[in-house]
Amino acid sequence: MLMNSLCALALGFVLDMLLGDPAGGLYPLTLIKKLVKALENTLRKAYADSPEAQNMAGVMLIVMTLVICLGISAGILLVCYKLSVVAGIIAEGILCWISISSKYMRISVRGVFRAARSGNIVSARRYLKKISCRDVDSLDMDEAMRCAVESASENTIDWIIAPIFWIGIFGGMGGIFCRCVNILDNTVGYKTEEYRHFGKYPAALDDVVMFFPARIAAALMRLDVSFLSLDGKNARRIYRRDRKKSLSPNSGCTQSVCAGALGIQLGSDEYYGGQLVRRPVIGIPQRPIEPSDVYWANQLSCGTAAYGVVLCFIIKTAISVAVAFI
Repeated sequence: MLMNSLCALALGFVLDMLLGDPAGGLYPLTLIKKLVKALENTLRKAYADSPEAQNMAGVMLIVMTLVICLGISAGILLVCYKLSVVAGIIAEGILCWISISSKYMRISVRGVFRAARSGNIVSARRYLKKISCRDVDSLDMDEAMRCAVESASENTIDWIIAPIFWIGIFGGMGGIFCRCVNILDNTVGYKTEEYRHFGKYPAALDDVVMFFPARIAAALMRLDVSFLSLDGKNARRIYRRDRKKSLSPNSGCTQSVCAGALGIQLGSDEYYGGQLVRRPVIGIPQRPIEPSDVYWANQLSCGTAAYGVVLCFIIKTAISVAVAFI
């Protein structure tokens, strides 16, 4: 089983590198997002408009989403592994592919970089909408570049390292679980008045699920900072100082490494659904932000993804060898 999930991870990562996230309404992650919105609308109507009732509605949203998505995934794996090991590995590899969104983010961030380099703010905002839940239509170019760096560093946890981490523990099912939790947080986990109670527990669950992957991602990103000959000393210093400044207990880990490595400042007031969310700043502004910072943030994300897969392979192989000798 250990080697099966290892082969599935390899297949899933290669598929993501080659194909990315396909467009269209039938792509599984898109379907999960639609499911969450449909369940949200139903549960909001079914529960009273009180803090306690809306908290419970949020809990039910978590339970129903995970039961449906994991139940379908488990059924597919059960049938495929019954047919043959090869069919099972292919099915599990597809689940891993669905869980990881490295190429999608790489292309989107690269789009912001090219738009920033040419001064095309409309194009920059269009690409930002693919990787950020913020209101981006009013951002100027400096704010758009900063948002791209923040999103690239934060999504390295949510879209890459966390799925790989949970795949390493539970196989393809772990990856689907991780992305479902992340989609729940991105859909209803806003710290705005509308979602203050309904999204409380989905946001809290995301914080728990991403806790260890965030710190692993920060460690791997520091390795890539050294490989890319960026400012490793400042990356370590800003990480130690600012990693806890973010409103999330996790996103500040990679954002602080990225800010320190590039010598820029991240974090600012943001709008979600028209509501202001004040975020503390991370890093020291040694210079104004530039398009090249978006490029290097993208490179850091790619390198961290590669390190994450290698680390997972090493750990899974070591476990497999140890089990064989027991």
